[in-house]
Amino acid sequence: MKFLGLSKLKKALQILASLALGIGILYWLFTKENLDWASFRTEMTTINWFWIILGILNLQLSWLYRAIRWQMQIEAIDRRYALRDLWAASIAGVAINYLIPRSGELLKCAWVGKKTGSSTPRLIGTVVTERAIDVLCLLLIVCIGFFLEYDVLISFLLEEAKVPYWLLYLGLFGGLLGLASLFVIKNLARSQGGVFAKAWGLVMALWEGILSVKNLKRPFLFIALTLLIWSSYVLMQYLVFFAYPPASNFGFEVALIVFIFSSFGIVVPTPGGIGSFQFFAQTALVIYGMASASALFFANIMFWPFVISNIVFGTIGFLILSNTPDQSNASKPIEVQ
Repeated sequence: MKFLGLSKLKKALQILASLALGIGILYWLFTKENLDWASFRTEMTTINWFWIILGILNLQLSWLYRAIRWQMQIEAIDRRYALRDLWAASIAGVAINYLIPRSGELLKCAWVGKKTGSSTPRLIGTVVTERAIDVLCLLLIVCIGFFLEYDVLISFLLEEAKVPYWLLYLGLFGGLLGLASLFVIKNLARSQGGVFAKAWGLVMALWEGILSVKNLKRPFLFIALTLLIWSSYVLMQYLVFFAYPPASNFGFEVALIVFIFSSFGIVVPTPGGIGSFQFFAQTALVIYGMASASALFFANIMFWPFVISNIVFGTIGFLILSNTPDQSNASKPIEVQ
């Protein structure tokens, strides 16, 4: 009982530390740019909310695409579940992430398992596969963005960020070393076993998860949905440019780079990327010539309306789940079309 109490306390402290980090970054950014609430309100009058709403619609469609894709994955190992319940669990999980970082994926699997009587670990397996594919997609987008905007990014790193050449080469060497380490781990797993075998087993599990797409009934639809999801993210970024005059002339390639930088901000363990998103998005916008204070303002416009929309739809999803009867104690599986 005492251990359980300490575990809850530790979790609560982690959440508070994560929130404090996000708020701290945000406070530092606003202080650095001397951007007060009066200035923020003045800038708000320049926003064309039509484009923000279009961006929000695009984001919410991406969650629907994700739910359809998840439905296909689950159907391949179990049975077909109602899309409504899968969407509700997915968007509710997104909303929960703002309160408890990185918890949404586990909770959505637990919710669906409870409502359908399915095995939660098996559902978690589908999410792990989904995340492995997402990492692959993000890496591909990063490579495309770097290829398209190589000159701009290198110029910024060397002239503005003052990153020395040797550090860039070190980063490239580190990436190549990371790839080479896979072969080393593979050989050590065969010869030494132990922790190397476990590490290689994890790598292979992720790779097999990605390859499992070919076992789906409609693999090409799965791939098409994946392309739709990631295209929606970049398109969302492009659409919101039209909402703010200083960004309205930016092209699609700029949207791609801002999206990549913003994604790095989401990875930082703050609730929903609070603070870290604004920092990386501001950095990307400044690269393309936007004034630093304007970039910080616009980074917040690209963040808060979308967070609010996720919380609103997440609440709707939670209400749907609350009114869906549990099937965990059912005597036999129930087919849901």
